Amino acid sequence: MLLKKNSGIILFSLVMAFSGSVFATHHQENTAAENIKAATTFMNTLLTDRATADSFLHDEFDFLFMGISQMSNVPYSKETYWSVWMDTVVAPVVPNGFKKVEVIDAIGDDKGVALMVEGDADGINGRYNNKYVFIFKFRDGKIISLREYSSDLMVETRLYKQKLVVDE
Repeated sequence: MLLKKNSGIILFSLVMAFSGSVFATHHQENTAAENIKAATTFMNTLLTDRATADSFLHDEFDFLFMGISQMSNVPYSKETYWSVWMDTVVAPVVPNGFKKVEVIDAIGDDKGVALMVEGDADGINGRYNNKYVFIFKFRDGKIISLREYSSDLMVETRLYKQKLVVDE
């Protein structure tokens, strides 16, 4: 009789332990999927629905455009991302806006997401069809950090009228 009682307790404990580990794994997968969905929705609404895109940003959000171009490595906050980066840095060099910003691929986990993106626009010095990687970090279900990587060559020659010269 003692064995049957203990067997029931042991079986119950095993079921609970197994359920907990399945839940933990499932929860992590959902978080990754939710982060990918949030990053993708942010990117898809970035140029067309600023209020929706802004709703994904954490109050302590920070942004950096990475690289060695003249627009690189200047930190922006949630407020200055829109008022400075988008309105006074990007808008003047892409005066007609982007024709295309398309998420091509995504990979993520419960802490962050990498989006591979293709863009197309008419820059002030010709067609600007760049490829990007955006690295999103999340805190409290919101985007806390965003890093944008693209071709410095495309930025400098198509957006800032820099010329390529032979280095002798």
